Amino acid sequence: MSADEVDLLKWPDPLPSSWTAAEIPAPDGWLKAWSVTQDGAPRGEVKAAFVAATRLAATYPVGVRDRFVEPSADATAEALQLVSERIMAEDPACRRLVLATAEGDLDAIARGEAAGYRYVVDVDVPGESLSLLAAEPDWVLEESRHLDDVPTH
Repeated sequence: MSADEVDLLKWPDPLPSSWTAAEIPAPDGWLKAWSVTQDGAPRGEVKAAFVAATRLAATYPVGVRDRFVEPSADATAEALQLVSERIMAEDPACRRLVLATAEGDLDAIARGEAAGYRYVVDVDVPGESLSLLAAEPDWVLEESRHLDDVPTH
């Protein structure tokens, strides 16, 4: 694996304590928002909402705790990673974080992958086509993918 490649099955290494995410007032229609800094320098903002309350609600079988995250244009992959970790820590029942980019926007997809997301599917919503990426906690990723293996606990 080259230095530019990302292991999509492994969450990125923890960020140093110089990275911070401060909650800021969320815009209308959003659940929460954060401003991220590194050593006090701005690294972008990220907002989050429940997927079920967004235009993505009909694009896949949405879980009630799934979150849609939207980074600002200037948000770094590290900013997205830090906020994603915070959301998962605050709500252990959240099984999926969803990031939407313009369909085929390779730079935005690469930013998501560097932040721990995996490309999943392209979808159409009224007026545009999107590429969806997902980040899931370990407890979801560790579940069996075998159709015949039904959990009994």
